[in-house]
Amino acid sequence: MMKTDGVKVQLDNEQISRELASEIDNILDAIHDDLLIADGKGIVLRVSPTFEQVYGLEKEDAIGMSVFDLEQLGYFKPSSTAIVLKSGEKVTMRQKNNRNRDIVVSATPVKAENGDIKFVISYSRDVTDLLHLQEQYAVLENKVEKYEEELGKLRSETLEVDGIVAKSHAMQNVLGVINRISPFDANVLIYGESGVGKSLLAKIIHKKSKRFEGPFIEINCGAIPENLLESELFGYERGSFTGANKEGKVGLIELAQNGTLFLDEISELPINLQVKVLKVIQDKLITRVGGMKEIKVDFRLVVASNKDLKQLMKEKLFRNDLYYRLNVISIDIPPLRARKEDIVPMIGYFTEKLNKKYGMKKIISKEVFDLLLKYEWPGNIRELENVIERLLLTSEDNLVQLDSLPDHINTRTLLSDGDELTRPLNETLELIEKAIITKAYTECGTTIGVAELLGISQPTAVRKIQKYISKTSPQ
Repeated sequence: MMKTDGVKVQLDNEQISRELASEIDNILDAIHDDLLIADGKGIVLRVSPTFEQVYGLEKEDAIGMSVFDLEQLGYFKPSSTAIVLKSGEKVTMRQKNNRNRDIVVSATPVKAENGDIKFVISYSRDVTDLLHLQEQYAVLENKVEKYEEELGKLRSETLEVDGIVAKSHAMQNVLGVINRISPFDANVLIYGESGVGKSLLAKIIHKKSKRFEGPFIEINCGAIPENLLESELFGYERGSFTGANKEGKVGLIELAQNGTLFLDEISELPINLQVKVLKVIQDKLITRVGGMKEIKVDFRLVVASNKDLKQLMKEKLFRNDLYYRLNVISIDIPPLRARKEDIVPMIGYFTEKLNKKYGMKKIISKEVFDLLLKYEWPGNIRELENVIERLLLTSEDNLVQLDSLPDHINTRTLLSDGDELTRPLNETLELIEKAIITKAYTECGTTIGVAELLGISQPTAVRKIQKYISKTSPQ
């Protein structure tokens, strides 16, 4: 019956029970999961219509059987209902059916007032396809990780990485180290001769670090006069010294906040400033020249040197404590003459780069290529780039021939071991003489200096310089 008082409606519980009982099959069939209801002894009372699809047993045959027998027959293993009957607690677990499918099943006990189990209701779902997808995803993830690892290796092995050419094993090792250490904030000390690319490698470390969005501040310790170096590094307060900016100045170290500070030619840092730099590295605090306030700084430190710091330590020109603070990770860049494999791709790289820059389409002849490969490149990459630029700009034809090659390269390779002597003696001697006169005049700048250096008279020096260098009489 239904009674109403104008506020709420109450339904007869018996009517609800009858309606639910008549619709129970429809309700159970509407449940997406496979369903099994057993009594307190494990006898199957009801299963969903999909039971046969999952377990291979028709609904009519399953009803009345014991879950223990079904487990023994291999329809499912283990039986979640059997586990619930034993433990009295709800359980969710994985099981295998007789078709070797993966099933996730949850079984829940329904207890009487005295605590005995009246029924066990279990819901199961075939997750084989889902697990297969998960396995495929895991395999794909693993492949992606491997591909990323391989890509990292390929990036370090590629001929050009941000302007660095690395076909040689030595440079591939250098780039491999950089790829590994760049994400970490450890101090890095880069060794190498002038022109090998120390500054470029420092920039690559910065780009690959977590500070890549911060500034990259480069300071050449040997290029700034000693009396100005401290104020450039640390900045100064207004009125600190005569000629100072009246508003004061922020130092380069301070400008490296949240970025990378690159101190090039660290060996040229005066002893008195080495103490202050050491304190900055240790405490990450600076004090401007003429100031009293300590300023907190946060930066990644990379330094470079073309001199042996250990030798400078022995000579008391470099502090031991500073050296050991700097030398957390050491990277040694080999000179170009020690990695001849890099010269060919490097020539190609610079030729393409400069042709594009100047809108040209020039190529280098085989004869010029051969001489460039034999040259020792004391100025390393910087010298190589300058020479390629000169060749492309001074060559009258699109094919760069020997006559465009600088004399100092031409003559140094004339008498290389294994070379065939294809030039007349007088022509060879003239080329050598021209290279010597050119180099002497470049170093001395005066005819008197050339005469003294080469042990010839000044009139002879004047005549040679006029012949090889200029048409006008040198002073």
